[in-house]
Amino acid sequence: MLFSSPEFLFVFLPLCLLAFHLTLWKAGGAAAMGVSVLFSVFFYGWWNPPYLALLLGSIGGNFLFAKRLAFTPSRLLLGMAIVLNLAVLGYFKYRNFFLENVGLAMGETWSFGAIFIPLGISFFTFQQIALLIDANDGEIPHPPGALNYTQFVIFFPQLIAGPIILFRELSGQLVDLRAGKGAGLALFGPGLVVFLVGLFKKVCLADNIAPFADIVFSHATELTMLEAWAGAVAYALQLYFDFSGYSDMAVGLGLLFGLRLPINFDTPFRAVSMVDFWKRWHMTMTRFFMMYLYAPVALSLNRFGLARFTTQTILFPLTVAAPILLTFLVAGLWHGAGWTFILFGVVNGVGLVIDHLWREAKCPAPPRWLGWALTMLTVLVSLVYFRAASVADAHAILAAFVSPSALVLPSWLSWMSAPLGLPWATLVVFTTGVFTVKFMTWVAALGVLSLVMPNPAKDYDHMVPTPFLAVISAILVWMVLGWLDEPRTFLYFQF
Repeated sequence: MLFSSPEFLFVFLPLCLLAFHLTLWKAGGAAAMGVSVLFSVFFYGWWNPPYLALLLGSIGGNFLFAKRLAFTPSRLLLGMAIVLNLAVLGYFKYRNFFLENVGLAMGETWSFGAIFIPLGISFFTFQQIALLIDANDGEIPHPPGALNYTQFVIFFPQLIAGPIILFRELSGQLVDLRAGKGAGLALFGPGLVVFLVGLFKKVCLADNIAPFADIVFSHATELTMLEAWAGAVAYALQLYFDFSGYSDMAVGLGLLFGLRLPINFDTPFRAVSMVDFWKRWHMTMTRFFMMYLYAPVALSLNRFGLARFTTQTILFPLTVAAPILLTFLVAGLWHGAGWTFILFGVVNGVGLVIDHLWREAKCPAPPRWLGWALTMLTVLVSLVYFRAASVADAHAILAAFVSPSALVLPSWLSWMSAPLGLPWATLVVFTTGVFTVKFMTWVAALGVLSLVMPNPAKDYDHMVPTPFLAVISAILVWMVLGWLDEPRTFLYFQF
């Protein structure tokens, strides 16, 4: 059930909100949380009922591990719990990829039947792994009760595609909710506005530029230079507004229930360095990998390196570059079982290493415009791998980026061929002038919006009801209803 689907917007969400707040008013916070859990179970089961058993089994098993670790920390038990979680994730998401590549390494071609990947398995698995580690380390203020734990994992606004929440961020709010001290309806107004902005980004922006990106990537080996650049930028903007929209909607839905979820997206296309970019893009995933993978690996390698080496020429690759590359290799794999995702992680990892090396060498900071341009170029290259159907397709698009032979005018501009000294041909994407103008208009409009559009999910505490805000909200509703015909799935649902 998509957040942008009519059954969610006009049936599920109104019924859920009415039942939750009515129960909260009449029967208290614990009963309202029970209602929220039941609706969340239905929400997940709507997609594929058999996999509901997997989700509930994961919640039940990890709850028992978390309770034990909170009272009796044990590295052995923690390791067993993490391995069990990763084994389940690996079976569904990585088994075929791993075995097929083992076969290729042995000179064999192995093919396996497709395994249906449970929706959101990476998100609810990693969220629970973080809780297990925090429970073992004594970082949880309140050892989780069954209802609080279940609400923490299964709460539908963040269940499918994040944010990846830390239990400590939500536990106090859940305790207050059960004690009748929660926000109630106080955050309902800001939540509705944040949700509407996210819905607008998804339905009116991301879904409308998606067909332009799709047609380019479906002709990856036939593109001219201009088509390749336009298609890559179009996909970057599609992903930006798709995931930004989902992230806003998740935060807005949380506020409708009186719960503050962490923001997951903070205008990353304004970033002027790779470090800055990953502080703004998929922020809770970045935090997870930094806290639970990068930090322990970097600390171990730092201790090892300082005890044996003194020169930065050895220490930097060992203590900075290696942990970053490992972290982003895993982050790439987290997004999907494929070499395209691995290369997506590698490109971002290399970009971050260069960023850190530049700072380590105390080189002068580049002008902001240059830092922004280099950052966006790195991101764009990584997203070509992220979107392409294969590594070969990605390389074909990237080759067209820089190939002089790919600089060809479309046939409808053939009259400019002689003055410019460029060949012309009938192109596979820029087939007509009208289509090209539509394509480039969407790219230009969304490009500007990605740089200037405010982030309401970050500033909802300062939101006050005004006539201007009411008019903007009404316009957003009108535009969404006008385009709410065939909702497309959120891109991050596949992860």
